[in-house]
Amino acid sequence: MKRKKLIEFRLKKQSLAKQKEFLISAFFFICIVGLALLFFLKIRTHRIDGDSMKPTLHNGDRVAIWRTDQLKRYELITFVPENQPDESYIKRVVGMPGDQIWVEGNALFINYQMKDGKPNETIPAKELPDGTLKVTITENVWNDLEHLDVIPADCYFVLGDNRTHSTDSRHLGLIKSEQIEGTVMFRYYPFSSIGNVN
Repeated sequence: MKRKKLIEFRLKKQSLAKQKEFLISAFFFICIVGLALLFFLKIRTHRIDGDSMKPTLHNGDRVAIWRTDQLKRYELITFVPENQPDESYIKRVVGMPGDQIWVEGNALFINYQMKDGKPNETIPAKELPDGTLKVTITENVWNDLEHLDVIPADCYFVLGDNRTHSTDSRHLGLIKSEQIEGTVMFRYYPFSSIGNVN
């Protein structure tokens, strides 16, 4: 009698173990398939290479990128530079379509609050309209932007957080929507820094 109960107990235990194993396997399979679908449809990864985004991101950090057409000011984006299809940069959006811009010498001014065009003459820094950003640009960017009063539709001006060590719109010019891969969702490596990135 005891032997029969022991055999039944062992069979029941084995059956429960198999059911548990099946459920765990099914759960992981669903998770993997779900993540794979998300990955191929909307999520990409990006490895930070260099110091252009310090102190926000560091060399070797890894972030998840969400493919979207809805960009916001100050978001971090990744994009493919023109004529460099094997490269991918990560920068911060500081100039949006419709922002007022004007060039004075090698200085570019961007203002998202102005509604009535650029100033007509050189003005002292203390008299610049609120919210104006001033950056030094290269000659080729100056040539591209000098005739513009606003950032065109589907174009963005981007900067690295570490301005002294960043190749960005000051050197590359405006970034077009078609170059943009997506926005940074969160950092997933190193594990000690997992979380949102601002």
